[in-house]
Amino acid sequence: MIWKEWSNQLTEVLGLKKTSVSVTWTDTVNFEVSRKKVRVCGAISRASKGDIIDLTKENSDCSGGSMYLGIGGFSPEHMKTLREFLIEGEKLYSCPAAIHRSMALAKIKPPTGMAEHIIFAPLNKAELKPDVVIFICNSWQAARLVHLVTFETGVPLECDPSGSLCRSVITYPLITGKVNVSFGDITARKMSNISEDELFVTLPYIYLKSAVEHIPFCTAGTAKGRIPEAMKELIKSQGGEMPEI
Repeated sequence: MIWKEWSNQLTEVLGLKKTSVSVTWTDTVNFEVSRKKVRVCGAISRASKGDIIDLTKENSDCSGGSMYLGIGGFSPEHMKTLREFLIEGEKLYSCPAAIHRSMALAKIKPPTGMAEHIIFAPLNKAELKPDVVIFICNSWQAARLVHLVTFETGVPLECDPSGSLCRSVITYPLITGKVNVSFGDITARKMSNISEDELFVTLPYIYLKSAVEHIPFCTAGTAKGRIPEAMKELIKSQGGEMPEI
C-alpha cells in the first residue's frame, strides 16, 4: 500500500519524532483494532505511537468529539451542561454567545452519517486509504510540509487553526478537502500530552500524494538550493548579505 511507503519517506525527510496518523471513515472493519473507550484527541495520540483505533458511537469517550466527527454528540437537554463545562470548567469561552459564534460561524459542519467506524492508525500501518493524514510536528517541519504542498500550485492555504482539536485537525480538512494547520485546543493538548513545540498539520489524501511527489524538487524536501549569479550581483550591489538557501 503506497501510503505506507510515503509515511516512511516523509518521516525520514522531515525528521518526524511521531508517526503520522491516518484517519479513515468506513462501514467495514476486517482487521485487528482496539475498541477501548477513547477520546478523539486520545485516539490521535495513541495512533501516533503505534495503536490502531476503531472509533464508533459506542466507544467514543467525548461527546464533543463524537459531534464533530459525525458519530454522535450532545442531545439538546445536555447543551446547558456543555456550556457550563466550556465556560466554568475548561474556561475556553467567556459566555454562551462566544460558544454559539464559534459553532455558527465555523466553516464546516460535521459529517453526520458518513460512516459507522472511524479508523485511526499509524500511516505506516494503515490498511485503508486515508481520508486525511495528521502530522504532529514542530514549526520547522510544518513549514516544510506546507511548502511541499504548495510547491506546484502556489495557492495560499485557507486555515482554521481555532476551535476544538477534533474540529480543526480532522473535520475541517476532511470536509473542505484543504490542508489545515492547527494548534489544537488547550484542554486537548493537556490531555494528550502534546509538547509546547508541537502543532498539527493535516493533509487530505490528494495533498499527501502531492507532498511526497515534490520531495526531490523542492528545498523543503531534498532539493539543493542555489543563488543564481544575477541575484548574487543584485544582492552585492545593494549591500545585502548573501542568504543561505
